[in-house]
Amino acid sequence: MKIAVTGANGFVGSNLVSFLCGTGHEVRALVRSNADLSAIDPRAERFETDYYDSSSFNAALAGVDILIHNAGKTRTNSFEEMLQANVGITRRIVEASNRAAGMQRLVYISSQAASKPSSDAREVNEDEPSAPVTWYGQSKLLAEKIIRADARVAWTIVRPVSVYGEGDKDFLELFKLQNLGLNVRIGRQDKLMNLIHIGELCQFIQLCLSSKEAENQVFFASDGQVYSQAQFSELVSCLLGKPSRRITIPVPLARVVFTGGDLLGRLTGKPQVVNLQKMREILADNWLCSIEKARRLLGWKPQADLEGKLSATLDWYKSKGCL
Repeated sequence: MKIAVTGANGFVGSNLVSFLCGTGHEVRALVRSNADLSAIDPRAERFETDYYDSSSFNAALAGVDILIHNAGKTRTNSFEEMLQANVGITRRIVEASNRAAGMQRLVYISSQAASKPSSDAREVNEDEPSAPVTWYGQSKLLAEKIIRADARVAWTIVRPVSVYGEGDKDFLELFKLQNLGLNVRIGRQDKLMNLIHIGELCQFIQLCLSSKEAENQVFFASDGQVYSQAQFSELVSCLLGKPSRRITIPVPLARVVFTGGDLLGRLTGKPQVVNLQKMREILADNWLCSIEKARRLLGWKPQADLEGKLSATLDWYKSKGCL
């Protein structure tokens, strides 16, 4: 089977390309002209693509059986830029998929952010109305709606929870802080969350590709476990072998810091990890979802091993000189 992957040079995309190559698929890695190709598996065909040029994208999809749309942005300096990256490109991808001869499935890598936080520590399911709290979540939900309304090929929407693992840069910042002995929390509430390792996410996507029951369905993807922020931080400290001191930052002070991140992003033109949109996500109640639908329809049976997989992630960071 020939599978094309957009955003193939990023954390999720590059891992997915390697996984699919390893399972015997013919993979076409779709990348922009200025993309860093160092993380892309050499077994994959690299295909430079202009998402704003219909002829370029038509060529990228020639002979492709399945398109996995993973490209997008998680941070921008404006909502308009977020919409352009995550909604506008998705609309063009749907149009190109509808034109592509022989296309069997469009798989969209969305996000738990397209749903809503859980205010009562209850697991949210896919059928509940969405209420995104960030630009990112809003843009992902709008992209989902375009796919559901306009795609003429079978589609599957995957909503991963927070993804960690080898190659990730977001969790790396937490590792760096705790490597300095700092366990930083905004506010006093210990929030609950779901997680998924990048390897498990790749397995989940493969399961969707091979299942007829995944057609025209939306699925949350997690390892099926509930973790607290304190539990996660304590495990990171243990793996690092460095006790950390908890520092609780009052919300008003955090707001000043995150506002500064927004200002710096606008001044430099580079969106910062610390920004007010991220603060909205952090201050939201628990991020919990149910994977019962995936268990029932797909037979999803995740093998959670947070300690082992975090340890492997830490080893990767060290091998790359990140810590």
